Amino acid sequence: MKKTIKLILFSIIIFLILYNSYEIMQSIRFSFSLCINNLFPSLIPFMLLSNILINYDFINDLSNIFKNITTKFFKINKNCSFALVMSMISGSPSNAKYLKDLSDNNLIDNIDIQKSLNFCHFTNPIFIIGTIGYNFLNNKKLGLIILISHLASSFVIGVFNKKRKNIKTSNTSVKKNRNNFISILKESINSTIDTLFLILGIITTCIIITTIINNIFNINNNYKFFFGLLEITQGLKYLSLSNLNINIKTIISSFLISFGGLCIHAQVFSILNNKKIRYTPYLISRIIHGLLSSIITYFLINVI
Repeated sequence: MKKTIKLILFSIIIFLILYNSYEIMQSIRFSFSLCINNLFPSLIPFMLLSNILINYDFINDLSNIFKNITTKFFKINKNCSFALVMSMISGSPSNAKYLKDLSDNNLIDNIDIQKSLNFCHFTNPIFIIGTIGYNFLNNKKLGLIILISHLASSFVIGVFNKKRKNIKTSNTSVKKNRNNFISILKESINSTIDTLFLILGIITTCIIITTIINNIFNINNNYKFFFGLLEITQGLKYLSLSNLNINIKTIISSFLISFGGLCIHAQVFSILNNKKIRYTPYLISRIIHGLLSSIITYFLINVI
């Protein structure tokens, strides 16, 4: 019986791919263009840099600067400050890459990763202000409002992190040959390339799924932004083309960006696949993040 069901499902998938082959090819081109022209250029420098900085023990210096913030306010290991700062600049899913690198070097443990993921989820600020504010909403001020709401709601979640009994605060160092820069660079490049290909594969898969769903149900243009729950870039693009009020677009954009989309969730947990991390707390945090961000955006629109 199970074999029959699997065969039927496999046949349906093959049929859908063949029936929507042209649209799927277009969606694959779009995903490659999105990654190569927009996503990868913003991720590559920081991913390469992060691995190099960790190997040269930059973590200890940075963690000492932000020690009081990370341990007292956010109740996490001070070494997580590196992932916090770097991901605020570069956005998700790079936060997972930074946390994984810290864990691989025994600077943090799985509990630190889990607690950091609850609030350490950011979208690239250039993407929010430039792409969302300027290109999609045609208003940089709205982009700035979304960015403020996005950061503020994330920090609120961080402040309400459940307190850990023993937070590691001792100085730690990465014991590696810091003179062998070529080896460190090679390791950084290999790790970055593996992560980028993983991201590309997941984004492409999600965009193909949304393409097939759209072709089957022929969804109204005003409601296609729901695709943002799966892949945010497509959802935000459809939202900008809808006939909704500009303020409604801004509030929905704020939710989608803070929620992140299941595509980014999959990227984060694929990068952390060898770590014992639970998805449910992360998902609940993303929903709360989206709702808080939307509420703050609503008030800022009416105040500013």
